[in-house]
Amino acid sequence: MATTLVNLRAKLNGELGVLTDAETAPWATTVRNNAISDGYADLWRQGVWKAAKQDLSSADDTWTYALTSIRKLNRVEVIDGYGTVGEGKARIEEDGVGGYQLVLATPIAVGFTIRVFGWTAYKSTFSGDADTDDLAAEYNRIPLLKAKAILYRQQLSLFARYGERQAVAPEMNVSIDQLVGIISAAEREYADACRELSGLRPRVGQARRFRA
Repeated sequence: MATTLVNLRAKLNGELGVLTDAETAPWATTVRNNAISDGYADLWRQGVWKAAKQDLSSADDTWTYALTSIRKLNRVEVIDGYGTVGEGKARIEEDGVGGYQLVLATPIAVGFTIRVFGWTAYKSTFSGDADTDDLAAEYNRIPLLKAKAILYRQQLSLFARYGERQAVAPEMNVSIDQLVGIISAAEREYADACRELSGLRPRVGQARRFRA
């Protein structure tokens, strides 16, 4: 079930030890929101992808077809007017304008359906507190671990700036070594969880292979 941004931030607050969502120090609400978005965006780099499917209507002598969201290809099925299914050969390429397109090895006859199975990235841009993610609720702590590491790394950066260190360091309850340990632990847990989740990918959202 999808989770709203405000609830994601509440979970992140718990990871950070932020007592109330209205707190602005050391991380303002917008900063925490950005870290959440960055955490979700990083899932693609870690191989955690969302299964996707798109049907395309074939056109005579057309080799390329615009894709709505699929970024990585699993397989292509070609379905005729009688429902007979065969496999098609294709690849996905960037279309040069920020999107992706399917490029067929050979054109498909008019009236056939090209069914594309593949993967897309999980949502990482939230328009407001009521906006929801598209990752199953039991897994949404995973990108929040990345968000936690991002935010603590920002704090570590403050130590590297003399003016900020003079103002902030006396009020910090952790040493640099402890801060590095928090970041490393969050990154390690995040990477381990991503490996486990990406390992489920071949068994999620995929129909069996068909032969022509």
